[in-house]
Amino acid sequence: MRRLRRPVVSPPTLSATGPAGKKRSGDIQDYERDGTIPSAFPQLWTRPEVRGALCAMQGRVCAYCGADLGEAGIDVDHFRPKGSVDGESTSGGYWWLAYEFSNYLLSCIVCNQKCKRNRFPLEDGAGRVGYHDRHLLPEERRILLDPTSDDVEGWLSFDWRKPAGRVIANPALAPMLARRVDQVLLFFRVNRRAAQRKKRAAIQQLVIEKIGQGKVDEIRTLAIRYRPHSIVARQILESTAPQALPTPQEELQWLLEELSSELILKLEDLNDPSLSSDVDEKEAKELLWALAVLWKDPPAGTAEFIAEVLDRRGLKDLVSEYLELL
Repeated sequence: MRRLRRPVVSPPTLSATGPAGKKRSGDIQDYERDGTIPSAFPQLWTRPEVRGALCAMQGRVCAYCGADLGEAGIDVDHFRPKGSVDGESTSGGYWWLAYEFSNYLLSCIVCNQKCKRNRFPLEDGAGRVGYHDRHLLPEERRILLDPTSDDVEGWLSFDWRKPAGRVIANPALAPMLARRVDQVLLFFRVNRRAAQRKKRAAIQQLVIEKIGQGKVDEIRTLAIRYRPHSIVARQILESTAPQALPTPQEELQWLLEELSSELILKLEDLNDPSLSSDVDEKEAKELLWALAVLWKDPPAGTAEFIAEVLDRRGLKDLVSEYLELL
C-alpha cells in the first residue's frame, strides 16, 4: 500500500448528466421521499473512463496489497460498500456513494472478492455513518486504511533486514494505531499470500544485491509508487541510499511511458481485424482516459510536460480528444 493522490476530475459517466449521476440522483430522491434504499446498482463504474481515471491515480497496482493487477486480476472496489454491510442485516450500507469517484479504488480480485467483499469494520463501539449524517464520514472510526487520505507510507514498513521480509506496522507508531495497521494487514492477508510474498522477497533480494554491488541506479525505479510492491524497494532505499529514491516527476514519467507503450500496442492490434476484440477496444479506451486524466490534473510536473511526452509518442492528438471531455 502506498499513498495515492486522487485526481480532481469528473469522468463523464459519473457526472450529474451521466448515467451514473442520474442513477445517484434518482436513488437519493427515492430515499428522501419515502426511505427507499436502492437494491440494484448497474455496474457503471466499470466503464473505461472510470477505470482509466483510477489507473491514472494508481497505475496497475492493487491499492491494498500492492499486487500487479495485470497478473492478479482487476476490480473496481467500493471502499465503503454500496450495499448492505456484512453482519449488519439492518444496514443499507453506503448506497449514496455507489457512484462517487471518491469511493473507488482499483483492487486485485483476492483483496476485493475474497478478503473485503461487503465488509467494512469499525472500531469497537463506533457508530456507522448513514445518509442523513454523511457529513460525518471523515470522522467515522473505520479500521481499513484509505490510501488517498491516510498516511499509509508513514504507517507501514517493510522488515527488509530479515529474509523474505514482511509488511509490518511502522515500529514508531503509537500502540493503538499500530494495532489498527496490524488488523488491516491481517484483513487483507498481506503476509499470508504465498505468491505475493514470493514476489516481494524477489524484489528484496535484488535490491539488496544491487546496493551491495554499488549499482543503485539499476533498481531505483522499483521504488516507483506505480509499480507492484514498491514498498520493498522504497523502504530499503530510504534506509541505505535515500538520495536514489525516484522523484515524483520521475514516477510520473515512468507511468506515462508505461501507459503510452501499452496503448500503442493496443492500437496496433485494433488496426488488424484478425487480432482485435471488444476487450482490446475497451482496454485502449481505458488507457486513453488514463492519459487524459494525467494531462488534465498531473500528480507532478505540468500539463505541458505531459503534452510533450504524448507528442513524442505520437499520441497527443488522440488523447486530446478525451481531454476535451473531462
